[in-house]
Amino acid sequence: MYCSSCSDTMFERPVIPFLIFICCLYSYNCIIVVPERILVRDVNENYVKYATATVRRSSKRGEYVVNVDIYTKVVIGNNVTVHINLFEYNSKYNQYVRTPMVFQYKWCELVLHDQWFGPILRKNGLTRCPTPVGRTTLSNLTLSGSFPFQVPFNRGKFETIWKREATNELLGCIETFITILK
Repeated sequence: MYCSSCSDTMFERPVIPFLIFICCLYSYNCIIVVPERILVRDVNENYVKYATATVRRSSKRGEYVVNVDIYTKVVIGNNVTVHINLFEYNSKYNQYVRTPMVFQYKWCELVLHDQWFGPILRKNGLTRCPTPVGRTTLSNLTLSGSFPFQVPFNRGKFETIWKREATNELLGCIETFITILK
């Protein structure tokens, strides 16, 4: 479409600065999560044969990636609830303090429908639910996807707890120690 008073297209010039402004605003208001190390704290031998998780750099100046390898003895579906708790590192007392930021999901809702953690899982091959019995490997998980919320600290940890819905039994717990870039 052409504007009758000028020779330029009607929306060509105003749209580009607006899109740049939106992209800058989005990147300014989001945080980047950098994993430092991972600790597999608890594993219930009745449901999980083994679980390992590691953090490494993909290249010399590349992103930090997380690799998860887990072998389950049961089908993981909406019968499992995932609790993700965020802790703040308090350097004065050298301890982690739990924050009010808590996420709770049923497993299939997390994998298939979640908007923050789900894309990380789906991008790395976990696209169907329920997850069958056997080995599940998630390689090169990047946590650098920007999350649209702010936190008032720079270091912390995510505690991810898997529990059976019916019996409230613990399947496993993984702690991911992180640095938050703003």
